[in-house]
Amino acid sequence: MATRFIICFLFLIIQAFGVAQVTYKAEHLKFSNGLPSDIVLYSTKKQGKLYIATQRGLCLYDGYRFIKSAQISSVTNALCVRKNTLYFYAAGKGLCSINTIFDKPQILSKVNYNDATPNNDHYDNIYVDHKNRVWCSDYSTIKYFTDFESHSYPIRNEDKDITLNVTFLESATGDLIIATEKGVFIWDEKQKKMEPHPNVLLAEASVSSATAIGDALYFTTFERQLMVYDSKTNRLSVKRIDQAEISPLKFVSNTTDAVLYDKNTLYLYDAKKQNTKIIFTGSDKINHVYYDEALGLFWISTSHGLVKLSKIGNEIVSLKIPDSKTVVSIVQDAQRRIWCVTKTNTLYCLSKEKKISAWLSPRPGTSFEQVFLKNGQVFATANDGLYRLEAGGLKLKISAEIPFKKAMIDNHNLLWVIPLKGAIKVYDAVSFKEKSNHIANTASFWNDNTFNDIATAPDGRVWLASWMPKDYGISYFDEQTHLFVQINGLTQFKNNPKFVTDYYNRIAFISRNNIAFSGYGGWNIVSPAGRIIKSLNTDLYKVANDHIEGITEDSRGNIWFACAEGLNQYNFKTNKVVRVSAIDGLESNDLTYGFFATENNKLLLGNNGGLQLLDLNQITKTQLINQLELTAILKDGVNINAKNNEAELDYDFTELNILFSSLSFSEKEKIIYRYQFKGEGKWNYLGSNPKLSLIKPSPGSYDIVIQAGDNLGNWQPKLLEVHLKINPPFYYTPWFIALVFLLLFSLVLLVNRYLIRQEKIKGFLKRKIKDVEMQTLRSQMNPHFLFNSLNSINSFIIQQRSIEASGYLTTFSKLMRNILENSRQDAISLEKELETLKMYLELESVRLEHQFDYEIICDKSLDAENVRIPPLIIQPFAENAIWHGLHNKKDKGHLKIILSEKDDGILSIRIMDDGIGRKASSMLKKEQVSHKSYGIEITVDRLVLLNPKNSLTIIDLTDGHSNATGTEVELQIYYHD
Repeated sequence: MATRFIICFLFLIIQAFGVAQVTYKAEHLKFSNGLPSDIVLYSTKKQGKLYIATQRGLCLYDGYRFIKSAQISSVTNALCVRKNTLYFYAAGKGLCSINTIFDKPQILSKVNYNDATPNNDHYDNIYVDHKNRVWCSDYSTIKYFTDFESHSYPIRNEDKDITLNVTFLESATGDLIIATEKGVFIWDEKQKKMEPHPNVLLAEASVSSATAIGDALYFTTFERQLMVYDSKTNRLSVKRIDQAEISPLKFVSNTTDAVLYDKNTLYLYDAKKQNTKIIFTGSDKINHVYYDEALGLFWISTSHGLVKLSKIGNEIVSLKIPDSKTVVSIVQDAQRRIWCVTKTNTLYCLSKEKKISAWLSPRPGTSFEQVFLKNGQVFATANDGLYRLEAGGLKLKISAEIPFKKAMIDNHNLLWVIPLKGAIKVYDAVSFKEKSNHIANTASFWNDNTFNDIATAPDGRVWLASWMPKDYGISYFDEQTHLFVQINGLTQFKNNPKFVTDYYNRIAFISRNNIAFSGYGGWNIVSPAGRIIKSLNTDLYKVANDHIEGITEDSRGNIWFACAEGLNQYNFKTNKVVRVSAIDGLESNDLTYGFFATENNKLLLGNNGGLQLLDLNQITKTQLINQLELTAILKDGVNINAKNNEAELDYDFTELNILFSSLSFSEKEKIIYRYQFKGEGKWNYLGSNPKLSLIKPSPGSYDIVIQAGDNLGNWQPKLLEVHLKINPPFYYTPWFIALVFLLLFSLVLLVNRYLIRQEKIKGFLKRKIKDVEMQTLRSQMNPHFLFNSLNSINSFIIQQRSIEASGYLTTFSKLMRNILENSRQDAISLEKELETLKMYLELESVRLEHQFDYEIICDKSLDAENVRIPPLIIQPFAENAIWHGLHNKKDKGHLKIILSEKDDGILSIRIMDDGIGRKASSMLKKEQVSHKSYGIEITVDRLVLLNPKNSLTIIDLTDGHSNATGTEVELQIYYHD
């Protein structure tokens, strides 16, 4: 039996292969991702964007999309950037340059396929020196071009099958070095010619590639030799690089270390150890490698796509164990050894030397739940009791029928154990004998609640995290009463509203002796006295999952807590929660298992088959480089020129797409974008897609501000500001609207003038008709008046009253002459009107044998000579007063006419008689019929036609007994002086 136990105490040593050794990770970009071709020949960066030369043209890559050059679709190669200008070779065109991917290429030297020499067909190995001379090579010559001249220098005989291997570089001393397969040359600026390098070995070396690192020049030869030349000391060292590959080595430029590549492999050369380390290897042929110094990326151009090679940081380190099960409990001891268990019968230990040891339980059916440390000893709880690691292996110290979930040893050397169900048990940690009466809580306390974690605070108090359906789940052990006391019962603290749950899972001790409790729905921080001082609710802080397990505090005072959907950091300064997930390198988002905070501000998390070590100082650092650039503005899919991020366009499109990038070339899911219209003050989130689409935007000016951030809540300070001006259609422009208003106004004016003119014509015609009627009336002058006047003259003649007849006839003739003269005019003076009226009244008075007398009173303020009124306005009313009022009166009557100026420009004419009145006159029907007055009606119409304000008022005059005493007619005529 003892032998069986010894065999079970198996001790395993597993070497360092259990620790992940991945240094770089590769991302493959191909035609299916948007490349013009899978055959990639060259790449380089300009203004943060990657320019890529392929077999089917040139394109730009901003980390999200490939934008192809519409002008260049043939083979391109040999890219070189100088002063923001990209130089390159394009088949069928020649040596070209552009400033942006949308430019039409400027041809510096055109290819010539029609001559005998092939040297005009190619422009390879392009380099631009500090004097802006463009150097390149072809099949057999070295040449350079400027704006004014070009020169070529033969290196070998023409060979149409093999291109010339040439590298141009400038040394620390300022010399232009030209390394070729025919030796290394130095450009003589004074003689304008290439001279062999003074070092004989270099002058005769068949160089395949070269680079400058510091003061040293590095050369590789076709014999796979590495030659290092110190340009200051003129010392040369030579070493052969022994690799299985026989293809020539080439250098990667822009690196601070010597990085080389051959047909399929990328190497890092260690100058101190003088050996090489493989960084990357693949099956596809490597055509070129570009190193992005700012981001630490290698861009590998291959015959089957572009490879982005990025170094994996040390913020997350994966540690593997030989077990596929989930690590459920982790601790680290003073020697920085990591101890962990899965739900198997094995206890694992990972030393700081990256060696893994494993111990098996003496019982095959054991399933470990927890590992914990006390006084340098390792303990483990299991489904069958408590184990301790001793010299001979794992020893079962307490056997149990009910599985032990959690255990800990307090400052009094008491072992506290939480079984799967039932009451908490207390043992002596030396003898492992149970202290059955140590806890005095009643049976209902154990039966009603579920206990999840127990821990001893630095001050020695024992704390308990529980699920208490009828209460809250935070308790501490009172050593005086030997009872677990629930802190919700501490009424002085008023804790009840501050609890986030009644189901607490784990306990952690943080700064200021405070205690953190995690649970379903959030966490609480409790003071040593039991007062809740901080609460975090997962709903309020939008935490991805409310199942919170592991919790701790980092060196900066931030709270880290794990849930079923990742790791979260709460920052007290910002009052925000940041989430770390699988996007950031976690093996799994479900972190409800092993969790342990180390003393050096690192965090250990358990997962399937291993652990991950997180550096809390590094994990939340952003990968953003504070760069945000505009890639393109597309109007219905067509690029528009946007100089200085400004664009003006006409309103003749459906969709406007603004493309941009943070140019960090990191994982796309980690970068998020937001925008706002300047002055709006509200951010609109775009997620991880750096594209802003405006569908049929209204005409006007738009100032758009765009910002990039990461999934950890870091927002870079640099903003991208885009200014758009969308011109309205011509019918919305101010000049067109003004023109329309002007036309409408002109039209209204013309119509109004036409209507007014028509009204004037109508009025004129009406006045003409009335004037004709009046003229006719005046020409007739009342047949009775004429007949009676002539009878009166005849009577005077018969009675031989020649003097009266002569005077009457004279007055009659003057009246007729005035009427005829006045009838030709539209208006006459008031003086002339009164003169005519007096003659008429005089004749009527004589003819009626002075049956009435009359008087005309004209206000002295009236300028009768200059006031003009229509002719024969008063006469019809005077005639009416005589024939209908005074003629039928038994005694002598009186006619009174008063003229005055009522207001400025208003003439008042009052015609008053003391006749029989209108009522009595209307009774004399016969008289009414024979003397029907058309003159009154025509005169009133004339007055209204002349001015609608002109008015007529008739007043019946009576005495105190309502008896008629006459009639008064008042005319109000608006006149112009």
